[in-house]
Amino acid sequence: MRKSLLTSATAAALAAGVLAIAHPAAADDGIRHVDNTAETCTDTGAGAASAPFCTVGAAVAGTTAGQTVEIRGDLYDERVTVTASGTPEQPITIRFVGDAALEGPNAGFVVDGGHDIRFENLQAWMFSDDPVRFTDPVLDLRDASGITVDGGVLEMMAAETPGAPVVRLSGVTDSLLTDFSIVGMRLLAGITMDAGTSGVTIDSAQVRQARAEDVPADTPGIRVEGTGNTVVNTLVSQFRGAGVLAGPSATGTVLANNAVTYGGSHGIHNSGANGTAITNNTIVSVCGDGIRVDGKASGVSVQNNRLENGFSSALAYCDPAQAGKEVEISIGQDAKDTLVDYNNAFDGTTTSTRLYSWAGTAMSLADFRTASGQSGHDHEVKPGSSLDRDSANSAAPGFQLTDVHGKTRADDLEQPNTGAGPITYADRGATETRFSPTVRTSFDPNPGKSAITLDAPFTVDASASTSRTAPIASYVFRFGDGTVTTQASPVASHRYAEPGRYSISIDVIDSDGMTGRLFQDVSVVRTIATTGVLSAYHGTYMVAPWGDMRANQKELIPAAQFDLVDVGRGHVALYSRYKQAYVSVDRSFHDVLVANKTMVDDTARFTLVRFAEGFVKLKSVATGNYVNTVNDPMAHLAADKSPDEFLERFYLASVTGAPFAAVKATKAPSISGTLRVGSTVKANPGTWTPTATSYAYQWYANGVAIKGATGQSLKIPAALAGKRLTVKVTAKLVAHPSGTATSPASAKIAKAAAPKATKRPAISGTPKVGRTVKVSVGTWSPKATSYKYQWRLNGKVIKGATGKSLKLKSSWRGKKITVTVIARKAGHLDGKSTSKAVVVRR
Repeated sequence: MRKSLLTSATAAALAAGVLAIAHPAAADDGIRHVDNTAETCTDTGAGAASAPFCTVGAAVAGTTAGQTVEIRGDLYDERVTVTASGTPEQPITIRFVGDAALEGPNAGFVVDGGHDIRFENLQAWMFSDDPVRFTDPVLDLRDASGITVDGGVLEMMAAETPGAPVVRLSGVTDSLLTDFSIVGMRLLAGITMDAGTSGVTIDSAQVRQARAEDVPADTPGIRVEGTGNTVVNTLVSQFRGAGVLAGPSATGTVLANNAVTYGGSHGIHNSGANGTAITNNTIVSVCGDGIRVDGKASGVSVQNNRLENGFSSALAYCDPAQAGKEVEISIGQDAKDTLVDYNNAFDGTTTSTRLYSWAGTAMSLADFRTASGQSGHDHEVKPGSSLDRDSANSAAPGFQLTDVHGKTRADDLEQPNTGAGPITYADRGATETRFSPTVRTSFDPNPGKSAITLDAPFTVDASASTSRTAPIASYVFRFGDGTVTTQASPVASHRYAEPGRYSISIDVIDSDGMTGRLFQDVSVVRTIATTGVLSAYHGTYMVAPWGDMRANQKELIPAAQFDLVDVGRGHVALYSRYKQAYVSVDRSFHDVLVANKTMVDDTARFTLVRFAEGFVKLKSVATGNYVNTVNDPMAHLAADKSPDEFLERFYLASVTGAPFAAVKATKAPSISGTLRVGSTVKANPGTWTPTATSYAYQWYANGVAIKGATGQSLKIPAALAGKRLTVKVTAKLVAHPSGTATSPASAKIAKAAAPKATKRPAISGTPKVGRTVKVSVGTWSPKATSYKYQWRLNGKVIKGATGKSLKLKSSWRGKKITVTVIARKAGHLDGKSTSKAVVVRR
């Protein structure tokens, strides 16, 4: 079982070969379905979805113009020849879906003499577990026209150099191969076009291989012959020969926006081809020349290219004997009319004497300009230089309006436009440089200068953000609490519902989709009061004038005033408006207190513990110890182990607000819901001032606490029937004494509905004088826990007859006997049901 380099699929071998069996024209939906995993597949039908073909060849053999062959299922070991043709308006379409693919030692497609045929997501993988030499291409197009390949993977995993390229075009005209990949090992070539091929475009392909060192040197990635052929927006990598080779019979070839990397020879080699446009290519790390024009070539243009090469010892297939002989651009003796300009080149040194070659002589850029009279706008610069940007000649032959990624040309607003032609801001090389917007924000309030509180909106202003290559289109504000705002305006406000630390992000997106992002953490607090913190031991206030904090200030000066704030999770923090920072524990220096945090982390979190005597203690979340003062005149503050419990005591002296005010109920708690066994009732906590942040509950029945009933709701158990409920609510607010209030007593809890008989009781036994009869209780819902019985004679109660059985007396002969069953269940009313009557016989 094998996985493709790009796609995984389960192997399934079917008979190989070209099938030419005649079939009905089409299935009802106009699609000839193929699925070798369907139990109903057959090669004798019309290819309906319910009865698809088992093989691709069988489906293709019967196609006519306008029909589609849709291939699903698994792997098909087939080589398929397409003999039919479509029309420009109604092409034949061959479409692969899901994991379906041709795979095998001769897998592939042949089009011989056909026209107007379209392949979609073409999947064909030539592979063999045995060391065989492949002799045929994966895709073989002969004397064909109007062929389209739109997407797919063509693979040739060769054990030795094959006798054919992966894709071969012979006598092909007016065709497009786009958005597909060629991968393989030991390839002879990726794509070849012969002298009879014209008007063919290769667009947005990836052509690459491994083990190139095992093949002959003259093995190009793409070989172009013929007239008016184009290779654009294509990546070619790791071929022993040239990345792209334009041969002697090629004329009017366009090679633009391509990226050639890690090649064993030249990046682009124009070998005697006339009228070739070599434009906006990027060539990196090839063993030979970046761009080479030789042979009797005329009318060649080499413009807007970006080259960085030189001998690379990391490539196993580079020839060490050629080290130091390569150049970036080489123009041969018989190709002197080649136009060379607007290129950027670099070979690892800043002033190379082997950057160019003219008529076989290597030279510097300056010497090349002197010898050729060209390259007036070329630069010797490292990749990424600002001279790559906004400096190309958009009037160069073969220039594309979009780059290798399909993006339009973008004007870098911070770079002078030094290019030529109608678009003076186009870039050199295959990729048009784009910059993400720069995000610049201001905050109100500023997290580093003041606290962000629940009682005021938090505003983010990104209007100072800038974009270099496209206008700003939108802004996305994520406030960290699940709120996301997308808008055209750069200003957004938000009000937080709960205190805590939030990570917000601001995205600035330009019209090309480039995104700049900025992150900012903010601490959101609820202000309880502004207070002074008075040491019970020293009788002086905590102060934050500089460095470490101390409790040595006699007056409530501004430096001794702090905002006591709720930071969530039951913790408080102290915010010094004087220092514009939160008080925190310095873990690196004896756990002393300092006022230097703009964000609340664990070092700035404290648990406020209140005592009945009126003092408080502050327990550090970071150290687990109480804040205490040292018994010295300076009264340093630290959250370390205290030598004396008295040093940990502080009083809060209110400046504004009332930090000691207990939470009080202004509206008593109440109980809602149905007061019946089995129902659920709920406690409404009432209204409190100041507003509480959490509540605790305890339920009572007739004044006695119900064990475990501490939730806001209570499902009434049977044991509470006839009793009255109350609920005590404890309201909590950080830094405030808790308050309690109890709801009014409820009405008595009613019993639940009586059990009902879903099957009546029945009398069993022989109803004769002297015999004993019994009663079966029937079926009850809900199920009863106990039963009582009452027997009757002609409808009248039989005194003492309350058992499950009854002995019949002679005086009852000819009279009717019935029994009523009373079903009982704790907390429920009693249920009753009476049996059918039976007549007492002799």
